[in-house]
Order: sequence, then structure tokens, then C-alpha cells
Amino acid sequence: MKTRSRALVAFLGLMVGLAIIWGASLAVLSNTDTPTARRDAKFVNAERLIFYRLEPGREMRVRVPADAEELLIVTHELLPDGTPYAPEKQFQYGLKAILRGPDGVLLERDIFTRTRQSKGQPQEDGTFLEESAFTTHADQQVTDEREFVLRLPKERPDYSVLYLRSAGANDSLLARVYVRAHRTLPLLASQKLAQARAEVRAGRATFEPFEKLSTDTRRWLAEEHWERLNAEGEAGTDYQIEPVYRTAYRLPLVEATESVQERLGAGRAVALNVTGPSKPVLWLWSDGTDAKAQPHGPVTVQTLSADGTAHTLELPGPVAGSPMSHPLELPEGVHTVMVRNDGKEDLRYTVEGPFESWLLPAESRSSPGVASEGRVAFLPDTRRTEAFATGPACPVLELDIDPRMDAVGRLVRLDARSLDRAPSHEPLHLSLTVLDGQGQSLGQASLDATPEPAPFESAALAPLAGGALPCTPLAQVAQDAGSAGSAGSGEVTDLPAWVSGVASARVFLPMGARKLRVEAPRATIVQLYSFLSSGQPMAASAPYTNDALTAVRWRNAPVDQRAWHPMRPANLPALMQAGARLELLSQVRLEPVGPEEETPPPSGDAVVVRPYGSPSMVEVLESAQADTVDMVKALSTVLEPGRAVRARFDARTPSRPEVRLSLKDAAALGNEVEVLLDGEPLHRFTVRSTRARELLPPLPPGEHEVLLRSSAPGLTAMLNRPPAAGSGLRSRTVYPVSQGGLRVPVRKTGPGAVTLNVVVYTPVADGATAPQLSVTVDGGNPVRRASVLVPHVTRAERTVVLPASERDPAMPAGRPGVKWYARTVPVTLGEDIAPGVHTVRIQALGSEPMWARFFMFGQPVENTAPRMWNRGGWQPDEDML
Repeated sequence: MKTRSRALVAFLGLMVGLAIIWGASLAVLSNTDTPTARRDAKFVNAERLIFYRLEPGREMRVRVPADAEELLIVTHELLPDGTPYAPEKQFQYGLKAILRGPDGVLLERDIFTRTRQSKGQPQEDGTFLEESAFTTHADQQVTDEREFVLRLPKERPDYSVLYLRSAGANDSLLARVYVRAHRTLPLLASQKLAQARAEVRAGRATFEPFEKLSTDTRRWLAEEHWERLNAEGEAGTDYQIEPVYRTAYRLPLVEATESVQERLGAGRAVALNVTGPSKPVLWLWSDGTDAKAQPHGPVTVQTLSADGTAHTLELPGPVAGSPMSHPLELPEGVHTVMVRNDGKEDLRYTVEGPFESWLLPAESRSSPGVASEGRVAFLPDTRRTEAFATGPACPVLELDIDPRMDAVGRLVRLDARSLDRAPSHEPLHLSLTVLDGQGQSLGQASLDATPEPAPFESAALAPLAGGALPCTPLAQVAQDAGSAGSAGSGEVTDLPAWVSGVASARVFLPMGARKLRVEAPRATIVQLYSFLSSGQPMAASAPYTNDALTAVRWRNAPVDQRAWHPMRPANLPALMQAGARLELLSQVRLEPVGPEEETPPPSGDAVVVRPYGSPSMVEVLESAQADTVDMVKALSTVLEPGRAVRARFDARTPSRPEVRLSLKDAAALGNEVEVLLDGEPLHRFTVRSTRARELLPPLPPGEHEVLLRSSAPGLTAMLNRPPAAGSGLRSRTVYPVSQGGLRVPVRKTGPGAVTLNVVVYTPVADGATAPQLSVTVDGGNPVRRASVLVPHVTRAERTVVLPASERDPAMPAGRPGVKWYARTVPVTLGEDIAPGVHTVRIQALGSEPMWARFFMFGQPVENTAPRMWNRGGWQPDEDML
């Protein structure tokens, strides 16, 4: 009995103990969801590191190991107390590094960067539960970390010390210094771990996503290992320390890095590519602090479709603090939505729509951003290309030339844009000098243009002190800084610098050229390209294909095949040290296919050009208008038996009236033909040949009714006088085009362009789908003008896909019922071709019969108007020179 009682007591004691434990656990679990517990967990889950604090005017020193090749400097900026948090804000700061040895300074470098803050889960007391970096002081603001890699001189003494201090007069920084260790990963180490570490390092060093970095850069980030270096001296006296808590939390790129693109500066525009049908929503708002609420704007919204259809919508600007929504409706197909801020104040924008409607390359679709119910904020597809600045405070751009190159290899394309802090219409001027191996000048040229500001393009600059533009004199920098005011915290709120539309020119360098020098009197962006044909026409990468486009084309789209390849200046290190290397940011978008550079109309009469040799000839008759006296003399009127026509007889026509007859069948020979004039018999004769010519008696001038009467079947005739109304027929001489081809002389008397018009006749009116004609100038190697800037380059060899004929059919003489269809193929010898006599050869590429005739207009008067160098989009005529 006692045993059973004891067992019962033990069981009850066990249950009571479990209840106490369960209650305590429940209390602990409930306490973990309190604000205090969450703040404590924030510190517990963060990595605590000790940083050295660099106050303005103070410095720290670090002993550098003798075998060190590179140092990694990890930094944060301490923001002034009270700095409000905003995810779109960026902050610029700099670090001054001086490496000293026993005999003096070995290296001195100012390094600048941009950073931001990443925070999430705001609380009622103004704090955040998620932060990239923070300290124990709630009011202290710390930016995300940024890393600097400092390459050390190869030759230096065993003893050297690195001194670090803030490059700004008012910036407070936190820094840690690491040295690269010569270790490799263990054989069994995980490659995924190495890549994850590399992705983290990429996020700390740049805004660029890890997937967009080059293969070499990704490998370098994955293989590097670093060991920390301690500061020298006594704590509190020679240096100060600050504990910093860091986490892996980062705002997504679409919210932080790209949030600067949600700022629509005054005069700026943004292009978003969308696939319809879709109904995106445009949101506009202003974060201005005006005392009185007033609209900021206006805003222009334009949609351009793949079929060339354009719609424009003028919207009033938003009122400060009051977002405005504007629904857009896009039909099926590809569209570009362009939003332009026409006001004088900056705005904010967002275009929201289904993720599947956002048109961008496949490699960019892996990170769509934060979506809600399948909707995202569309962003522009911005392409980055390397460019270089030149100006009065920068080294002259120098390009080395290989003397072994042929004429096409010495072809250089130059794209120039003015660089400004605000939209500018100042003229652009570039000077080019070509030097030989001894530094002697072989030629000079200049490029002058007045391009318009480019709202869809900008330049990402290397951070320079005071926010200066590269290549700007110090006096101008000081003036700009004074007018811009002081940014005490170093906050960067400007969009990238303004650039103008491109002024593009081509130049053939002379034989013996070894160097090309490019300079400008004001800050100017320059990109240099060399020509190397891939043998294939230029083609855009998916999804920016031109297959279904009408009257529009893609601008700035990436291409799979290219003919122009970028070149770097020979003095690249000097340019980079001066901050002259930058990135050109260009938005991919649809644009209308506008007319090319306007040329003056041809002067003089059309001159027929005969081919070399004695090719066979064929006479054809085609419609023409009697708009001049000479044309009246050359026109004829078709006569059909039994149908009266009115013809014009002019006393100034020296030849007698004549009827030319044709019979389809010789069986009709021997029939009589009678010509009646105004109802009265004029002339009667017998047909004795299938093709005959019969002179008529002299006739009085004026308009007369002519009637042909005959019973001969298949009879057609022509009167060598024009009809009284409408178009008549003109006789042309054409030449059969075989695979052996026709060679035609073209005389170029001056530097201006001349055009040989090739009128090609085929039995089919429809356009072709494959090349049917090849055109060659001087055997593919014409003499080019050297050291002369030209807007276009003449293709020495090309194939032509014949377009559809838009003319009335022509009739070969003596072949009633046969129709040939004509279209004109212009062959232009541009300004790059040297004056003289040149030979143009055309050849048929297929078995289809083809005929051609040639004519030119008189040499044009030299155009002295200002040159327009601006050329947009692709130039398909230069794919394969």
C-alpha cells in the first residue's frame, strides 16, 4: 500500500515539475517576441568587429609586411547625428593613403567611393531591426561597408608604414586594414563556399551585381584571402577604436542601387521596354518641401510601338507629397514607354506592371526585385560602355597605330559628347593630330558640332574632390563648388553627369601613322573604335531583334555581331590617375528611323553613263512625264488599232512624225495600216516586217486626234510625239547584267560625294528576299582620303537585296505584252573616296535575267553649311566595308 502511495506521489511530483518547466518555457518564448528581445537578438546575431576611428584631421598608421603586394582597406562612414535615413541616398567619401619608408614617401593615393545605408523593419521609436552596420549608440549612423584594394610598389624597403586619414575635411571614417595571405583553398574545400564569399565581397566593393562582373574578377574575388593588420601606437593616444556590428543584410539592388534611377531629374527622361498587352501604372510624386503645394512639371509620356505607332500624353506634374497615378494601356507587341520631366524640379517616378511584361534580356530576369502579386517596378535597361574624358586639365588622349595595317585597318571611328553638370548647348570642338614614328605631324583635323543634351544618356564619373568634372581646371572647379554650396556630409544626390548627343566621325589614317592625339578645350567624352568586319551583318541580341519592327529600330541594344570594336588609349594609366576614365550610361529603347543627314538636291541635268566595252544593248519604253521641252521631244504615244488618242505636235521638234510598229506573229504580214488625223485619212501603208518604222507627212503644230486602223492581229504602234495629257513613253537603252558584270566609270571631281544611279530591271515587280546584285568600287580597294573626318564611310563591296518596284512597268521594244519592272540602286562614293576616276562594277548573283542602265547628276555644289555629325542608332551600311 505504501509502495502504491509513494508511486502516486512521485507521479504527481513529476507532473507538477513538467508543468513548471512548460510554464517557464512558455514565458521565455513569449518574452522573445518583445521589442527588447528583438533588439537584443539583433546584437546577438550580428558580427562584432573592432574598427579604427578616423576623425577629421587625425590619422592612423599600420606597419606593412615586407612581402605584402596588396592591402585591403575596409571602411564605413560615420554620418552626422540626425541624418535621416532614406534608401535612395548615396554618400561619397574618400580615403587618403600614404606609404612611407625610411627615405620618404613611397606612395600617395586619394581613393573615393560611393556608399549607402541598408535598413529594414522600422520600429516606432525610429530604430530598425535589420541593419547592414550599426553601433551600440542608437543615434549613431553608419553606412554600408566599402572596400579599397591598394596595390603596393613592387620595389620598396623592408620597413614601410601606411598612414590613413579621411580625404574630406568633415568626414569621419571607420577603417580596418588587411594584407593578402599567400594561401590556397584546401583540396576538399567547397567551391560553393568560395563563390558565396566572392559574392559577399562583390557586394561590399561595388553596386554591380556579382553575375555582371567579368569571369576574371569573379575568380579573383573567390581566391583572395586576407589577414588583419593592427594599428601602431597606443590606444586612445595614437588611435581610437569603435566596435561595429555588421550583418549580411543588404537592400535588394532594385530598391537601393537602382533607386537612384527612380529619380527623374529636371530635363531627364527614362525609357522602359514593355511587352503588351499590358496595363502598367505610372506613379509620379515629388519630395519637395515647398511651403505651398504646387504642381511640379509638366511630364510628357510617349509610347512608341514596334509598328512605328507613337502616342504622346502631356501630364501635369505632381504636387509635393501627393503621388499621382496614371494608368497606361499597351496593345499586343513590343513598346517603349518614355517618361520625360519637362519641369524645373526633380521628380520621383515608378512604373508598375506584371513581371512577365517587362522586356529585358534573359540574364537580367533572374533578379526581378521585390514583387507583390506578380507585379514589379519596371526599370530601364541601362548599358554601360567605357569612355574617356579629355580637356584642358587632363592628358591628351593618345592612340597607338600599328603601321602594318591596311587602309581599312587604319580606319578609326570617333564618338564625342560634351560633358556637363547641367544641360548645355555649348559647341563641341575636338582637334585630332596624326603623328609618325618620329613624332612629326602627318595631318590634322577638327570636329565641330553643337549637339543637343541627351536626356536618355549620362556619365558615371570617378569621384573627384568637390564633385568636379574630370579634365576641368582648378579655377573652374572652385567656381562650380562655390555655386553648388557645401555638402557637409558628402551626400551625393545628383544623377550622373549630363552628356550631349553623340557627334560621330570616321577618319582614315595615312600610311606611316604611329599615333593619334585627341584633345579638346573643354571637358569632352571620347570613345574610339576600330573596324573589323565579322563577315555577318550587325544583329541585336535577344530580345531586341529587328525582325518585326516597322519604321523604328533599337537604340543602344547589345549586339551579337559587331563591326566596330572599342579601343583604349595608350596613356590609360595617366588618364585613370586624372579621373578621366568613366562609364557612359545609355538606355535601350525604340526610336523612329529618321532620315539620314540631309544633302542638297542634285544640280544639273541627268547624264547617262555608258559601261566600259561594247556590251549588248536592249531598248525599253517606260512611262515619263512631259515636264520639260527636252522631255517633250523624247516622249512617244502608244497607238492601238481602233482607239483614238490625242497627241501634241510641237513645231520645235526637229524630227518628222513617225510610227513604229510591232507584230506578235509573222502571219499578220501583208495587212494594210491606215493612219487617220482628226478623222481624215493621212497615210496608208502595208506591213512588210514584224518590226517597222513608217514616216508620216509633216503635220501642223497643236493637238490632234490620231487613229490607227488595221485588221492585223497583234499589232502595236508608237507615235514619236507626246500625248496631249498624262504620261507618255520614253525610250531607254539598257544592258543585260550577267554574272560577268558591267563596269562603269565614275568621275569624282572634288571632295564631295557623288552618286551613280543604277536602274535595275527584272521581270518580277516584287522585292527579293536574298541578294541579287553585287556592287564593287575599284575592285574593293578604292583610294581613300587620309586625315579627313567624314560622317560616312563608303562600302567598297556589298550585295544588294532588290526592293519591290514602285514604277509603272517598262516594255522592251518589239516585244508586245512583255513587262519589266525597274528600281533604282544608288551607289554613292562618299567624302572618304579620293577625287579621280573610279570604276563601279555590278554583277548578277542569281540566274534571274536582269538589265541595268546608269546615270548621274551634275557634280553638286560644295556644301558650305555647318556639318551635322550627329548620327543615331546603327549604320548598317558600315557592317562590312
